[in-house]
Amino acid sequence: MGGKRTSKEELAQLEALTNEGLTCREIAQRLGRSPAAIRNLRYKKHLVSRAQDETKALFQQRDELNSIVRALQGQKTMLATQVDGLKKEKEKLESIITADKVLLEGTLAQGLTNLKQRRPDLFTLSGPEQIGMILRAILK
Repeated sequence: MGGKRTSKEELAQLEALTNEGLTCREIAQRLGRSPAAIRNLRYKKHLVSRAQDETKALFQQRDELNSIVRALQGQKTMLATQVDGLKKEKEKLESIITADKVLLEGTLAQGLTNLKQRRPDLFTLSGPEQIGMILRAILK
């Protein structure tokens, strides 16, 4: 501090003002010293303002959040790839189901045609009688 010795009382004031969050310029004005002298003394005595501590903490939080965001973006990419794979699998299964449905409809139509040729009397009835007779003929 400008070649002038600093008393214990001034150091205590410096520490208290630093803890209050005052800037070097504000502390210098109150103690009648230069801002450079206050900065140097704070550096030598390892006095850090609360604002600097909070700033460091905020930067650490920012870095941690950026890391989390990067991890989540990686997970998002992985999930998007899985979703694309599942969509392709769904399309394959739907085409198989459609083909099976067409095959079953054809088989049923052929079966009904065969039944109609063998038992035309079943198709002249109506309602519950017809259903009952068809079921009995199929279950034989």
